[in-house]
Amino acid sequence: MTMVRPPVLSGSWYPADPNDLSASVDRFLAGSDPAQMPVGKPWLAVTPHAGHVHCGPVAGRLFGLLGDWRPDNIIILAPNHRVALNEIALPEESAFATPLGEVLIDTEMVNRLAKETGFSLNPAAHAEEHAIEIVLPFIQRTWSDVSPTIVPMLVPMSSPAALTRAGLVLKQTMGENNLLLVSSDFTHYGPSFGYVPFTEDVPMALERLDSGAILKILGGDVDGLLQYGRDTGITMCGLAACCVALGDGPPSGYEAALLDYGRSADKDGDYSFSVSYATLLLTDGKQIT
Repeated sequence: MTMVRPPVLSGSWYPADPNDLSASVDRFLAGSDPAQMPVGKPWLAVTPHAGHVHCGPVAGRLFGLLGDWRPDNIIILAPNHRVALNEIALPEESAFATPLGEVLIDTEMVNRLAKETGFSLNPAAHAEEHAIEIVLPFIQRTWSDVSPTIVPMLVPMSSPAALTRAGLVLKQTMGENNLLLVSSDFTHYGPSFGYVPFTEDVPMALERLDSGAILKILGGDVDGLLQYGRDTGITMCGLAACCVALGDGPPSGYEAALLDYGRSADKDGDYSFSVSYATLLLTDGKQIT
């Protein structure tokens, strides 16, 4: 029997009507700038996962660059917001649905990973999680003929050794023509998040704080990213997911680019509550022939 994880955010975090959703995502994709595209085949990308009205323009700057290349599979690494986890959670379903239709899961890869230490099937963890669902309409409109299959996983914070081990397992399991897609927001700032490390010149302080993490990712520096998290306490929800995706580092000669950056508070200027968004793209640096 085919099991499908239904959408839980449509009509609230993004439009429920398929035509409205397609049109809004297409507008976001149209905001991309081809001049920002690094050389080579996409290898790893980072995208935000807030409501589309907040992070859609930032996410669109990434996905609008990806359509000329089609991955066989997209491995989506996201944080767990709803359910506490000790292991990386994989779905039991064979597809995730949005108003635009179903996105098929590479169940063969999921089942291989589920046999490895540090990974387990946990559909309950995915049932109400927003960090994967929110990016699916972007995948569906970027490859609007047929979406690539996906491997959704929720990555909890763990020991550096466990994250490294998970990254190596993932590298050994995935194919060569796969895209690693990390779904992550950056700093969550304000009393409601329990994180107020500064109160003066907050917009600039947020940008400096986020830039420290962004530079570590662009540099492929897993150890540095983990240390930066410990030193600053940055409330970047997908920090562990980034570490697993980076694994033992980028390919030799890779290129990397920060495509866009913004904060939710930029719209109304009230930085007492702010979430930062960024899109990053790392490629293998080799000319595509």
